[in-house]
Parts: sequence; structure tokens; C-alpha cells
Amino acid sequence: MRNVRRPEKYEQIFKRFTEQAHSRTGKPIFSTLREFLCFLAVLGYHGSERIPLEGKTIELDGRVFDNSEQSRDLIYLLALASEKDANILQPDREDEMVTIFEEYAASGFKVLEQWMKECPDDIYGDQAILTAIRNHGFLKKHDTSIEEVIDSVEF
Repeated sequence: MRNVRRPEKYEQIFKRFTEQAHSRTGKPIFSTLREFLCFLAVLGYHGSERIPLEGKTIELDGRVFDNSEQSRDLIYLLALASEKDANILQPDREDEMVTIFEEYAASGFKVLEQWMKECPDDIYGDQAILTAIRNHGFLKKHDTSIEEVIDSVEF
């Protein structure tokens, strides 16, 4: 698989989630770059927006995705769901599938950036994600505080 690109303009966000150790766990929220890009691509797909990569990009070795069956499957699934045509899964269209993944991940960066603006005091980003997930109906709204949810969730 070819290398997977991401917009350079979001590099600070990328580092926050993949390099900065959280005070509670001592580890970054996402333990691999691949996991974070997969999260972003799903987030972008949920928003139904693909953003073409423009400007400077940073590449992640495609072998990182080749070595993970789940990540490859996600790339295929997003391409199929986006195009609604099984022909997108043909081996000669792999570059197109990766482009679709990249564009959804770029959209996911945009969404995550907005979530982080809504929680400006969150230095790690976990509260921004969980608050937005709750606000969008993916977590039940009940009396449990976000802090209690954070204590029970492992990214």
C-alpha cells in the first residue's frame, strides 16, 4: 500500500493525541499514528465530508496499514461506503481507496479541531472527544460526569 498522507497544518493536533502523555495514564490518548488516523477517518465519514488534501502533507508508511488487517479493512470499507460500487475494491484502484481514506481523515481533523475549540481548557483532548461524543448522542446523557466517563474509558 502506498504511504498515507495527512495535512501538515494539523500536526500540533496530531502530536497532542499521539505523543503527549496523559497525566492519568502516562500514555498518549492514541498509542499509534495509525489508530488516530483511523479514528479521524471514521469521524470524517460520520460527518459525510471528504476534504481533498491541499498544501503540505506528512506521510505515514503504508506498510503500517498493510500490517494491520483491521486498518486495511477500514480503508476498504470507507471506500466502498463512499463510492457505493464494489469495483472500488479492485487492486488497481488501491490508490483511490487510500485517497478516500485520507480525505475522510482530513475531514475528521477539521471536526476534532472544532471539538477542541469547544473545550479550550482540555490540554489532552480526551474531554473534548468525550463531550462531543456525548453531545452527538453516542454516549447516553445521564448523571455521570465526563470526568467519571474519562476514568472508565481507555482510548
